[in-house]
Amino acid sequence: MHLNRFPTSAAAIAFALITATAASGADMDSVPASPAPVSSDGIFDEVRFEVAASLGAKSDFESGVFLIPSVFFDPLHSEGREGFDKVFHPRFFLSASISTDDESSQIMAGASWKFPLLGPTFADIGFGGALTNADIDEGGRGPGVGSHVLFHEYVALGVNLDENWSLTATVRHSSNADLASPNSGLTYGGIGLGRSF
Repeated sequence: MHLNRFPTSAAAIAFALITATAASGADMDSVPASPAPVSSDGIFDEVRFEVAASLGAKSDFESGVFLIPSVFFDPLHSEGREGFDKVFHPRFFLSASISTDDESSQIMAGASWKFPLLGPTFADIGFGGALTNADIDEGGRGPGVGSHVLFHEYVALGVNLDENWSLTATVRHSSNADLASPNSGLTYGGIGLGRSF
């Protein structure tokens, strides 16, 4: 009697194990794949300090040196993301451009994307807006920008010196995109030193 029951009991146990395993597998399949590892650090990501000069031609040229401190925030954890995931998870920057020779000064803010290139090199691009005290009309000292509220963009190429320090070469431009007249714009090129956290 007991021998006759054994196959039935074994079959029941095997069936229960297979069912449980299948259910467990189905549950595992329903769990989305883990994304690429991203940084889980705080939102304060980097500080950078640039020394820049005007790239404007003729009447758009501004004399002196421009000191440009910047702070980068990463609340969306951009580091470690790739492709479109990176596009939708930018860093954010807050910068100032301070003239040492009574030329135009600015406060700039916006979104930025930092991409690794070859080895320790990287590219950093940013888009946003700026507030400036530059002359609105032409004919004065420096460019006439048409508005105190401008669009701002920059492109930087850099090299990581180690895990925390980097050097950058940056070109940045602010203008009103022809939404006002004149639209000479403010253009600078500079060298920067960055410290990541």
